[in-house]
Amino acid sequence: MSICDPKKFKEVFMTWMEPLQRFIQSKGVDAAVSADLSQEAFVRLWNNCAKVPQEKAKSFLFTVGNNLIIDEYRKNQTQLKLKQITPGSTDRQDGQYHMEVEEFKQKLENAINTMTAGSKEVFMLYRFNEMSYKEIAEQLGISVKAVEKRMSGALKHLANLEIRLKR
Repeated sequence: MSICDPKKFKEVFMTWMEPLQRFIQSKGVDAAVSADLSQEAFVRLWNNCAKVPQEKAKSFLFTVGNNLIIDEYRKNQTQLKLKQITPGSTDRQDGQYHMEVEEFKQKLENAINTMTAGSKEVFMLYRFNEMSYKEIAEQLGISVKAVEKRMSGALKHLANLEIRLKR
């Protein structure tokens, strides 16, 4: 019987949900986030149930859980970097300049938050985590071409909002 069968999936869920949450918490993640990440791992298992044999379900869940911990850490680091964007060296350090920088940060953050989920994820991994398209593709389990398409969508979105970034 495949784990795509709801009864079998429920059995896997009941067996591994609590151990998975404890595993994630053991990595320093708080209980609420641990519950969310565990739930996400099971969603991914369900979405891939045809590809994952029952005997590999535990391994799949804990691998996905570990990857989600890493993603959560990167997301938090990215948010910190976004908050700490500082202007390059300049002689103009007056209040107007700082106000413009803060306005730009806010405009950029709003623009990123209005991107599609796929474009946002790829954009942030590329721009803030400085990952290559190949690394992003491997992490997300998609093709490099899909990464390129998502990045193109993100850049078009920023261009439509008249946000210019330097690389």
